[in-house]
Amino acid sequence: MTTSDRELLRLLEAYTQAHGVSGHEDAVRAIFVRETAGRAHVCDGLGGVTASPPREGRGPRVVLTAHMDEIGFLVQSVTPDGFLRLVPVGGWPDGVLAAQRLRVLSRATGREHVGVVAALPPHQGGAQASSVERMFVDVGARSSDSVHALGIRPGDPVAPEGPFTPLSESGRFLAKAFDNRAGMAVLTLALRELDAGPPCAADILGVATAQEEVGCRGAAVAARLSRPDVAIVLEGPPADDVPGLRGADSQGVLGAGVQVRAFDPTAIMSPRLVDLALDVASAAGIPVQLAVRRTGGTDARAFQAFGHGVPVIVLGVPARYIHTHQSVVDLDDVRACVALAVALARRLGSGAAADLVRFL
Repeated sequence: MTTSDRELLRLLEAYTQAHGVSGHEDAVRAIFVRETAGRAHVCDGLGGVTASPPREGRGPRVVLTAHMDEIGFLVQSVTPDGFLRLVPVGGWPDGVLAAQRLRVLSRATGREHVGVVAALPPHQGGAQASSVERMFVDVGARSSDSVHALGIRPGDPVAPEGPFTPLSESGRFLAKAFDNRAGMAVLTLALRELDAGPPCAADILGVATAQEEVGCRGAAVAARLSRPDVAIVLEGPPADDVPGLRGADSQGVLGAGVQVRAFDPTAIMSPRLVDLALDVASAAGIPVQLAVRRTGGTDARAFQAFGHGVPVIVLGVPARYIHTHQSVVDLDDVRACVALAVALARRLGSGAAADLVRFL
């Protein structure tokens, strides 16, 4: 294993295992700030952070951005016998919750407590919680007083328990929150590579946003702080190479390269920027998958609406089973995403960026 591979794995593990439900991204933000030391960091009022190069003013403002938050829950109430009731934060599909482990973060003490979603065996009817509204979470407490003694209270964030685990096939890994901690790892490594190389013709800003999973709220604020001329959104989109989905039109195959998104219902990517990305990838030998999505959305929706309009593109690391407790990625796709983010950012000097919005 090379030094760069070890560093990539270290970052992926650190980011995925951080507790960072929407609105509670503190642990993820701390990793990003630490790992991009040497840049100037400024936080917005929602907790997003912009990492600027030491010197600006060289050219157009190119923003590389990824969201820090993951889907999860908040404690809503505690039953008299010590079970937690939760509300969802972000989109949870029905049927994936029963018997799953969760991590409850006490904001009062800073400690995490492991819990499990209650589930009944067939001996007792086998009825399971099919939705968050029907969930009860067992943290091993004997009563509501025991829960309060642990420092757990309404409003505390709850994240899935999903250890970073290598799978049998080399280069494939399982963990929670690859949406979007894969994007955060790509953002971190791309900024490092850009900073270590020759000066860019553009000012490259790294932006880690908050609250994407609840409506791209942080990106709207971060755009006003970072003032992009071009935005490259780094994501962990859903892979579609699983039973029941895979077909001739599959656009998110693990190991097939970085996904270049041209469209989703919330954002039409700049066609010129998409073409430029594909040209850059072809010239550099970077494997890509061009995607036109019927569902989903990203922070591109907020960045494109800043100011007079911003050309945007989404580069993604496809991940199986996102928005559940466990998802799977291929390291080759992570590497390809880093490579294309770096190469595309370097191409966006004054002339290339200006051409994206020259319509008359």
